[in-house]
Parts: sequence; structure tokens; C-alpha cells
Amino acid sequence: MKNINIILIVTLSISLLAGCAITPVALDPVGPAPDNTQQSAYVPAGLGWLRLYTATRTVPEGDATYYYPHSGYRIYTESGKLLKFVPNHLDRTDESATLLKIPAGKYKVLARSEPYNVVIVPVVIQAGKTTEVHLGAHWIAPSNAPTNEIVYFPDGRPVGWKSSTTK
Repeated sequence: MKNINIILIVTLSISLLAGCAITPVALDPVGPAPDNTQQSAYVPAGLGWLRLYTATRTVPEGDATYYYPHSGYRIYTESGKLLKFVPNHLDRTDESATLLKIPAGKYKVLARSEPYNVVIVPVVIQAGKTTEVHLGAHWIAPSNAPTNEIVYFPDGRPVGWKSSTTK
């Protein structure tokens, strides 16, 4: 029994240390689409919207039904202070990414992505506009979009529109 406890402790320690060694992938700043197709109908002055399509997890419901809620994420101010944790779903069966109303400004988001586990994404929120970040593997950038207007993962998958403040 003593040997089993020691093996468990060593295994858990190695797992924790390996988890700490993961360095998040850093991406270029993402902002609203340049053509304003994601313009919000009504937002009070100085506010915009953020929607992050984070990695999902599988939630079984019964024998043959599965749901895929998005994982939560953290929003930090430019200075690095934690602003908010966003669960990114209403309940365990909600598959919609949360549309978050947030003051216009620059933020950093720490979130899970499907291809790269943990990523850091600088986001720019503009008043009255929606910034969308696609950390799953499912978004396809418009075929006529210039490649210099899209932020990409290191493997070439598109993440979102490059912030106009970085062009």
C-alpha cells in the first residue's frame, strides 16, 4: 500500500510540473471585422462586445446525446490585472459562446484553444462593434480577405480579424 501511495504522489507531481511547463501561445491583437458586418444594433456609449469561441468539452447527456459547451476564459487589463472570468456558457448543455458587453479598450485574454491548449490573445474592443475570436478549429476566413488582415495560429488556422490599431 505504501508503494502505491508513493507511485501516486510521484505521478501527480510529474503531471503538475508538466502542466506548469506549458507556455501559452501568444497571438497578434484581434479586433472587429473591418467591414462592420458585426456591428451591434444598440450598445450604450463607450461599450462594445466580445465573443470568444474557445475549446469545447464533451458533456454526455443520456446514452446517445452529447453537448459541447465552450470553456471559460479570463480577461486581463493591459497592465495585467484580472478583470473578469467568463464561464462562456450558461449551463452544462449550452453550446453558445457568451456575447459579453465590455468597455471599449485593449485587453489580454487567457483561454483554451483546440489546437494549442492555452493561448494569450490581445483583443481590441471598439465602441458599438463586436470582436470575435475563434480558438476552435472551425472558422474559415472569407476567401476574399487579404491575409494581412487576419490573425493566424502558428499552424496557419485563422483566429480573427487583425486589429486595425496594429495594421
